[in-house]
Amino acid sequence: MTRRVQTVAHTENAEAAWNLMRWKRIHHLVVTGEGGEVVGVVSARDLGGRDRDEIRRTHPIGAMMTAYAVKATPDMPVRQAANVMRGWNIGCLPVIEPDGTLAGIVTVSDLLRLLAEQVSSPARAKQAKPAKPAKPAKPAKATKQSKQSRKVVKIGRAAKTSAARKSRPARA
Repeated sequence: MTRRVQTVAHTENAEAAWNLMRWKRIHHLVVTGEGGEVVGVVSARDLGGRDRDEIRRTHPIGAMMTAYAVKATPDMPVRQAANVMRGWNIGCLPVIEPDGTLAGIVTVSDLLRLLAEQVSSPARAKQAKPAKPAKPAKPAKATKQSKQSRKVVKIGRAAKTSAARKSRPARA
């Protein structure tokens, strides 16, 4: 979770929010209402990227934000937060204290960082591979039963092959 969250007022111009995102190199801003309560989230996708300059100049953030219906609590497990984000197909999750104040934000980048800290690298995993076990010794001579089982396997394969040949249509 990121505790230092960038917020923007819902009356703020969308162009100013876009510039703040570009300057801070972030993808999400938490939108606050008049009393400072969290009313939504705006993402770079909501603001339309570089193609929507005219719309950003004329609309406030409140018109372009996603009013949040999903939130996290500080005691929510990481796995549950990740499942909520995946289930709702969202890139961030505001973390709200029980009294309604903003505690932080969980983003996909936060989850990937946690994953990277927990999982060892593939290079380390290759080094840690156990040695191959020694091959078992071959028996001195094959028994009559093992020869029969080999014949059964061979017969089964031949039967499948000949049946497959019979079921194929003739070439023209």
